[in-house]
Amino acid sequence: MLKPIYKGEVQMANPNSSGTAYIVIATLVQLMGEDQAFDYLKKLHPNVNAYTRSGVAPIKAAARGETGVSISFVMDIVSEQAAGFPVGYTYPSEGTGFEVAGLSIIRGSRNLASAQRFYEWYMTPTAQALGASFNQFHYPAHLKTVVDPRVPDVASVNLVNYDFAKYGSSAERRRLLAKWDAEIGSLPR
Repeated sequence: MLKPIYKGEVQMANPNSSGTAYIVIATLVQLMGEDQAFDYLKKLHPNVNAYTRSGVAPIKAAARGETGVSISFVMDIVSEQAAGFPVGYTYPSEGTGFEVAGLSIIRGSRNLASAQRFYEWYMTPTAQALGASFNQFHYPAHLKTVVDPRVPDVASVNLVNYDFAKYGSSAERRRLLAKWDAEIGSLPR
């Protein structure tokens, strides 16, 4: 994506407002080392036409022909395909980061019994299989879920050994975001 033919054709989200973009940066740091990752991001910057507020915005722009390349989660690309847009995807051969979606019940919740019932229902194979009918293509957490054929096969993807403890910590996130703001976000457009 550093080639001159991509100048002004790449969109990615701003990591200050998007977990998707933060995962991109944390993944690059884990793959390349911090100095090389930020050097890469500096070289990528001239090709980026916008750092969007939302992680899903770049693929929506690509699907509508507003940008040529989107740095996005594949599940969001598949959602655009399911909506009829002619977009495709590829994975970095070096490896890619990922997210693990979570579901929590807040301690002290006023509706604890209802929250627990929802949680128990949501973790069933039947509930997890519903996502595709709403154009949501997350890989299900329950192993017995019938997986929609449009859900990307994670077994075929080179996933990085993502350090969730380190890169999920508030201190590390603040540090990397401050560095991104100083070294990338402040660069002239």
